[in-house]
Amino acid sequence: MDSQPNVSLSNSTGSVISIEQFEFQEFLKDDIAVVIYLIFLCFVGTIGNGHAFIIYHVRYKPSNHRTFVVWLAAIDFVACAVSAPFEIVDIRHGYTFNSGAACKCFRFINHVVSIASGLMLGVIAVERYRKACCPFGRQISEREASIACMVTVGVSILLSTASFYLYDVAIKLTDIPNLSGTDCTVGASDGKSLYKQMRFRQSAQLKNVQKTLSGNSVSSDNKMSVSSLRHKMVTEKPEASSSQQIHDEESSMYSDKNKVTLKPLQQSAKNPMVPGKKRLDRTRRITLMFLIATAVSYVGYLPNLIILVVRAARPSAYLYLQAGLGMLTPVLLRGYFLSNVTNPLVYCFVDDRFRHECSLLYSKIFQFPAKRKPLAL
Repeated sequence: MDSQPNVSLSNSTGSVISIEQFEFQEFLKDDIAVVIYLIFLCFVGTIGNGHAFIIYHVRYKPSNHRTFVVWLAAIDFVACAVSAPFEIVDIRHGYTFNSGAACKCFRFINHVVSIASGLMLGVIAVERYRKACCPFGRQISEREASIACMVTVGVSILLSTASFYLYDVAIKLTDIPNLSGTDCTVGASDGKSLYKQMRFRQSAQLKNVQKTLSGNSVSSDNKMSVSSLRHKMVTEKPEASSSQQIHDEESSMYSDKNKVTLKPLQQSAKNPMVPGKKRLDRTRRITLMFLIATAVSYVGYLPNLIILVVRAARPSAYLYLQAGLGMLTPVLLRGYFLSNVTNPLVYCFVDDRFRHECSLLYSKIFQFPAKRKPLAL
């Protein structure tokens, strides 16, 4: 930058305050909460996504489910291990950040993982929709799932290249006259482009959730239509012919004899999933797992979107909102990191196989006794 920021200023008492001192005071006053929040997310997310990547990649057989989880865990790992620490550095040095190359590079990585995570959930929603609503149609193969993941990351990289032009180190004014610093920020003329990118990402995730929910409703409607058709077939019986009546009379002679034998078969036909009542069907659990991950991702982005919309549309209302929320404002603005952390937690709660493999891993490391039981893949 051509113009250099002021580094010190004499106040009314004659003492000198530097930009570093002013920065630290502002950090303690406004940003300590968001830094603690991001440190916690870094710690939990890096460990959780590391576990998810290793266990799904090593212990699971090749499948679409494994492919999606491994790619999503890798993206979330980068978000928690690289993007979130950069946010901490940027917040802590909010008035003394002076590396333009680091600013562009890390903002680029931040946008890549953010967009890739949202688009990946969209690809997963399409695959789950076909599994649930078109079970007899052509399904996405494992190779096609891998190609879709690579294309998703490639598109995210392409869309994020604008970060190299949007972000740079710029002068940042303080509320003290003649005292200013530098920060990694986006140009004022490019703010609308960034806002449109945020809106596109949010609308894409909302459509993914709606598509998944509509798929479940379609399945429910199909079940209702089949049930009504079955009821109609039972109630509207055609008149039996004489030969059919003779056949019925002959069949009735064996009804008492075969009553005990047929009863279990009838029960199994009515409820073929009796052995699986203790736990959900694996396909349903996988669908539920990704649905929860998508919903959490959308919830994490929602506060960020609302605050950005208020700040762009009504700056005065944003100042009032910022004053009311206090330290929660920067936390909510970075709520999108929440989805990168909660995905492995969702796997842990929904996928019992993942929990069991984690238990086996630590039983081998710490020599704890663990009973291995076969689990369905």
